[in-house]
Amino acid sequence: MNRAAVVERVAYWIGLAALIWIVVTFLILPLLASLQAAFFKDGSLAVGQVVSELSRSRRVRTALWNTVWMTSATMVTVTVVGLFQVVVLEYFHVRGRALLKIAYATPLVFGGVVAAAGYNFTYGPGGAVTHLVKAIVPSLPQDWFIGWFGVLFTHTFLMTTFYYLFLRAGMRRVDYATIEAARSMGASEYTILRRVVLPAILPTLLAVTLLTLYTAISSFAAPQVLGGRDFHMLSQMVLTLNSLRRPDMAALLALMMGLCLMALILLSQYYEARGSDVGGAKATAPIQLRKIRKPIGNAVLHFFAYLLVAIYAVPIALVVLFSFAPAASIGIEVIPSSLTLKNYARIFTEGSAFLPFFNSIVMSLVAVSAALVVTLFAVPVILGRRSWLTRLLDIAFFLPWVVPSILLAVGLIVTFDTPNLLVGNAVLLGGYWLLPIGYAIVALPLMVRFLRAAFMGIDPAYNEAARSMGATGLYRYRRIILPIVAPTAILVAGMAFNDLLSEYPLSAFLYNVNNKPLPIAIVDSSLSVDPEQAALNLVYVTLIMAFSLAIILLAERIGLGKGPETTTL
Repeated sequence: MNRAAVVERVAYWIGLAALIWIVVTFLILPLLASLQAAFFKDGSLAVGQVVSELSRSRRVRTALWNTVWMTSATMVTVTVVGLFQVVVLEYFHVRGRALLKIAYATPLVFGGVVAAAGYNFTYGPGGAVTHLVKAIVPSLPQDWFIGWFGVLFTHTFLMTTFYYLFLRAGMRRVDYATIEAARSMGASEYTILRRVVLPAILPTLLAVTLLTLYTAISSFAAPQVLGGRDFHMLSQMVLTLNSLRRPDMAALLALMMGLCLMALILLSQYYEARGSDVGGAKATAPIQLRKIRKPIGNAVLHFFAYLLVAIYAVPIALVVLFSFAPAASIGIEVIPSSLTLKNYARIFTEGSAFLPFFNSIVMSLVAVSAALVVTLFAVPVILGRRSWLTRLLDIAFFLPWVVPSILLAVGLIVTFDTPNLLVGNAVLLGGYWLLPIGYAIVALPLMVRFLRAAFMGIDPAYNEAARSMGATGLYRYRRIILPIVAPTAILVAGMAFNDLLSEYPLSAFLYNVNNKPLPIAIVDSSLSVDPEQAALNLVYVTLIMAFSLAIILLAERIGLGKGPETTTL
């Protein structure tokens, strides 16, 4: 064995040891620590006592009830809106389909804490729409949107993403020949939708419904910003219990949520797989859009389709518009009378305003860079040498996808609130680095999934040809494999960076005064009555949306198929 091969082998084992240390220290150990905190107290089993304390807490019971009924209501409203969007885009012919697609896709860039802040600005006590409506209905309470209604409204129009992405694809797999056959037998359009189309897309519908259920149960930003003082959900209660120094109660409550959410993820994957099997290559003819000839029916369809456009577009338009408005006009004017770049200038010139933006950029860049380095090393190891160790690593990297971020956050808090030998006997809680570490952990599943597919798509002939010419493994990786996967790596790094800029649940648990990130600043400013803070908040939200849109456009270059053709009903 030559010297280069020896160096590569030593480097490989050092890298593998570092990989195992990362997984054990920052993923496995925190999850085990959260289990220990949930089930044990002072060295003895105390799960019964903790459960009893949780059940006796009126606030916990109220949060549980709020979560249950809000999730149930969200399931109904999101299903109705999501199905309507899919039918409008993929089954019926509606004028302005391109505009509808853009409007219905806005939750991809206007979601989470960004959307919660935007909806609060639009419909909250000082919102432009609230001022407009109060001018017409003076008796309307100033805080009419704050509480359960605001949370449900936000859920309804922001959680349709899964329908837009996945159910539309399921609809496109329906064989149009079966629709034509049913129509030739005299079936009405309603009967065709109910008896032909719905059974074909049912597995995908069940999958997206479960994903919606998952998102609704773990909702955090919407109730935090729009719930007010009286409406709280379980995610908020976990944060409250942790702040009250009850890690046992917080861990057990997060664990209960985690088990429920993990079950939903597994079920959704099962039904999604069934949808792929059922609807796969059987579709021999694409669906052709149907025109409704009855004027009343066509008018009703167009009215509701464009009503949704207005619901989606108004908050975004107002946020972007008022981000250029003087702070004095916020909360007073419905449409700003003048525009200025002063708010944007303050973000980049005023230290206190720039600091959260700077913190999020730095921590997200550090987290994405670290996760990308880990992924680019781990994926070839997992794919190259199949063993029990690589299989365990493969499973471990996907745990943050099925484990709720609040459970991971509680585990990181419990693990690193005392000196830990695995990190040099340091106490990470309360320091700068625990939040970037959490960011990197939650970014790993996305990177591993996409880069795994990229590595598997490489033609083995390239590697074999280089090997036959005497190229070392490191040289082959650097000069052949890495350039091939680089576009995917850049795209997935941008996607992860975009997600971390608005990552609220993990930030709420792990941030401190030294690294206050952008999502926390957005929530704090949303709850403030200071117009100067509101102006900065709108700039924060607009900048995040702009970056999200850039990532979406970059991903869109992969290309989507042409829409279905149009026929007449």
